[in-house]
Amino acid sequence: MTVRSSQTLLVALVALVAFAAAAATAPGAMRSTKINRNLCKTTGGGKFVAIPGFPGEKVDRRLLSDIEYLVRRYKIFITDGYSKDPVHAANGEHPLGLALDIVPDKSRGGSWKLISRLAKRAEPTQNQPIAPWRWVGYNGDAGHGRGNHLHLSWNHSDARPFHPARTVYTMRCPGSPAGGGSTGGDRDGGGGDRGGKKGGGGGGIRPSGGGSGDGGGGLQPRLERSFDKRAADPVVETGGVGLR
Repeated sequence: MTVRSSQTLLVALVALVAFAAAAATAPGAMRSTKINRNLCKTTGGGKFVAIPGFPGEKVDRRLLSDIEYLVRRYKIFITDGYSKDPVHAANGEHPLGLALDIVPDKSRGGSWKLISRLAKRAEPTQNQPIAPWRWVGYNGDAGHGRGNHLHLSWNHSDARPFHPARTVYTMRCPGSPAGGGSTGGDRDGGGGDRGGKKGGGGGGIRPSGGGSGDGGGGLQPRLERSFDKRAADPVVETGGVGLR
């Protein structure tokens, strides 16, 4: 083998190794599994994208089907999504594109009554959100509540700030239509929305021993069969973007 041939082969091998390394670290293809009527687990495919209808706001694209439903059903207006603003917890869900700050869209008939119904649906009991919600900030939580804003976080696996989480839990699988019957319909706080007591799937978070009205600490992931036990611990937000 000539020197030139050896050099060409070496360059090709180096390029192949570099390509394999890049492929190994690239985000995997999106794979969704419907766990039960109210819960979908999606691994891979995370990307920060614009939220249609809310200029300047972004979110992990795996939330778009849920957001479309929330906008239609509860007439919400999104004041913040993916964010690097220090007003949000650095290790919370805003830097992952997996949280929304919400107020009523009064131009479309929205109201605080509807926002309160959404908050109650996501968290029927203080500090006990149901799947797929991770942390709900509203009445009783510092910096949140009626007249300020509602914070919703989605459950996910461990992730670094400003990088999409590998696994995300949502109401609807990505790409599902807003009206597609996959979350128990529009029965706010009804049996179909309470985390799958009949279907084997919760996956929210629950208190680890604190009181029911302290608005915050001592939260940990539920160890439900349908929920990944390796999921990151919830983070309580004390700020956010509400009405200005």
